[in-house]
Amino acid sequence: MYGITAGETFGFFEGRRLDAVTYGRYKVSLFFDEGVGLDVEGVLAVTVTGGDERSAEDARDLAAPLLDLLSLTVTAVRVDAPSSLALEFENGTVVRAIDDLGPYECFDVHHGGHIWIM
Repeated sequence: MYGITAGETFGFFEGRRLDAVTYGRYKVSLFFDEGVGLDVEGVLAVTVTGGDERSAEDARDLAAPLLDLLSLTVTAVRVDAPSSLALEFENGTVVRAIDDLGPYECFDVHHGGHIWIM
């Protein structure tokens, strides 16, 4: 919807452990330690080490690889402003939230008391 601001790094994801993955009717949420979170209401993509990127508007289609990330740590963050945020985990899996820059919110990031809406 709003896109990622140029220069934003979301570096606070690095070193964070994934503690929970929750599913709602229109949203999947990734909760990390230290009050860091990612809520995705739009397209989500997952690339498992050695595989091709799989994307889905319905995150239930990506449940297995997402749940396999529980208790793993984010080792790298990549921002492709304005359209995507990618988190790489210690096992090599990459989770990418994609902002289609359309009229609706696609994902948001939480860190402590701050929130970024894309």
